[in-house]
Amino acid sequence: MVLVSGSGTNLQALLDAASDDAYGATVVAVGADRDDIEGLARAERAGVPTFVERVGDHLDRDKWDERLAERIAGHRPDLVVSAGFMKILGPRVLAAFPVVNTHPALLPAFPGAHAVRDALAYGVRVTGCTVHLVDAGVDTGPVIAQEAVPVLEGDDEKSLHERIKTVERGLLVEMVGRMAREGWTTTGRTVRLGTTSGRTTK
Repeated sequence: MVLVSGSGTNLQALLDAASDDAYGATVVAVGADRDDIEGLARAERAGVPTFVERVGDHLDRDKWDERLAERIAGHRPDLVVSAGFMKILGPRVLAAFPVVNTHPALLPAFPGAHAVRDALAYGVRVTGCTVHLVDAGVDTGPVIAQEAVPVLEGDDEKSLHERIKTVERGLLVEMVGRMAREGWTTTGRTVRLGTTSGRTTK
């Protein structure tokens, strides 16, 4: 299951990977928080079921979270991927499903919505991307994998972010596939892949 809010480039990468049976994962549905976005169109072209659950259609965020959890559960996913989903997931969704997200920095450095800008402003020479499990905080969940991206002379926010996004897509596809094929466990803040016994947190 993939959640999107925009163009869905990470979703497309997952759809492309899932078209190969050897990948070991299938996108069972795509959910969004708004209508008329390219991410939904990508899913529809691929024949994947979609739904939209807007925050504004509910009395408050808690009711939205409750309904979103119900909509996701209807597709019985083993894993939820937040692929450019621009809403903070609430406790009902996070309690019911393991959620994977990406971030354009090497967490815990530069969390939040302006990670690339913040990294440039700080003057780092190396940044990168992180694939992590989502928890109740903002970019605070256990790290699954990271990959470094050098900051080049003359980089601005746009050029650096484009290079990070290319690496980010590949890392997300790789990690989701491995989690589906091999399983994983989480012990404290340590995520271990290749543990087919299941997805346990101790």
